Amino acid sequence: MDAVIFNALIGHHDAHAKNFSILYQQQRGILAPLYVLLCTAVYPTLTDKMAMQVGSKVRFSEEQARHWEQLAKAAGLSGAQTKKRLAGIAKQLPSCARGLQTQALYSGQPLVQCIIALIEQR
Repeated sequence: MDAVIFNALIGHHDAHAKNFSILYQQQRGILAPLYVLLCTAVYPTLTDKMAMQVGSKVRFSEEQARHWEQLAKAAGLSGAQTKKRLAGIAKQLPSCARGLQTQALYSGQPLVQCIIALIEQR
């Protein structure tokens, strides 16, 4: 669920099931490290519809707490715990994103500034 939350908060509207993989270690499946992570929401010509629904919604702008509860229930998870995880990740993510500005590769990049602003709004 954390991966779904993260993708929603960074504006990765194209996150879909093919972006998730399972690794098997000692006959136990674990989620593989995330890959193909990008912010599609900063590109105005791309759709704002997400590839996967959160509850009954496909647009982040329409999502409310009850939609995350619907998703949690469908996944067999606690709605309250999912909302708590969403709030926690949403609280930490902006400062992590701003931290990118200190790295030479991203410092002063206008697109990075736009992505950070988008994350801060969510």
